[in-house]
Amino acid sequence: MYAVILAGGKGKRFWPYSRNERPKQFLDITGNGSMLAVTFERLTGFIPPERILLFTLKEHVPLVRTQLPSLSTGNIFAEPVGRNTAPSLAVAAAIVRERGGDDPMLCCPADHLITDPGAFSAVAAAAGCVAAERDVLVTFGITPRYPATGYGYIETDPVAETQAGHPFHRVLRFHEKPDRERAEDYIRTGNFFWNSGIFIWRPSVFLAAWEHCLPEGVEPLRRITDSLRDGKDDGIVAAEYPRMPAISVDYGILEKINSTIVFPTDLGWNDVGSWDALFDILQEDEQGNVGGSIIGTIDARGNLFFNPGGATAAIGVEDIIVVVDRGTVLVCKRGQSQRVRDLIDALEDAGANKFL
Repeated sequence: MYAVILAGGKGKRFWPYSRNERPKQFLDITGNGSMLAVTFERLTGFIPPERILLFTLKEHVPLVRTQLPSLSTGNIFAEPVGRNTAPSLAVAAAIVRERGGDDPMLCCPADHLITDPGAFSAVAAAAGCVAAERDVLVTFGITPRYPATGYGYIETDPVAETQAGHPFHRVLRFHEKPDRERAEDYIRTGNFFWNSGIFIWRPSVFLAAWEHCLPEGVEPLRRITDSLRDGKDDGIVAAEYPRMPAISVDYGILEKINSTIVFPTDLGWNDVGSWDALFDILQEDEQGNVGGSIIGTIDARGNLFFNPGGATAAIGVEDIIVVVDRGTVLVCKRGQSQRVRDLIDALEDAGANKFL
């Protein structure tokens, strides 16, 4: 098995702690080390480092080398521009096919929390066996713990097969982030799972799906693959990668084919996709506040204070998020932090790049 770590995101929802020059995946959000370093350590528990590829933006390669000194430079692919997950995984599949024949490749975001690495390696092994034997694309579905409105859902055929004691189902369809009422319906139905964004497949199967679903990306990928094989880039990656379709693997491929299966699992998973998600992870104090920077509160409950290296005191506030980083402050109502991305987009449009 190979592994592919996707570390090209900008982490906009974690602004102002996450910035353009040092986005979320390179930060210690939970107190256990950078998200990237923890992901790499988790994978090296059952996959040799020489079989781990990492995709990141060109400007972030120095951060990767600093945080993952044991990862070979030849295993780091520097994306000249961000084009979402489908092109990254297409190039990864081409590289794995060149290096390892057609061994399954496990694809993981760099910035997700998994608190049960043993369960993760076990279900990855079972899913890898299925991916090795069948022409399918495999995704991991998280058993819902509550009717979340911030995650996409995977609807499955109730009929299950098993591999090494792990059930898996045929995917019927993918659903966008629902409203509360619809999420509750999904939970009651029982055959819906959170979309984790973790996948496994053989390169040949994925590349066939790429050619079928995104034919406009075939020629740029061929040129990139040829340049990597020859070891002579000559600017080909910089020229061809921006021509790749800018689309996620979910939208671009998985939702368009009928050969996707899902392994439901519970890994202690959280995509840590917003400050609200972080609130659910960190340990609360007696007043229900979270954050290591709190030095004192009076009549303050249910707040998140994130101020690394600083101190925070609060009086008479409830259910707010306060983030302080290098002189920049975010104040947000809890439950609204998904909108931080919209705020950043507005700041970019206003030309406030020095704060981003």
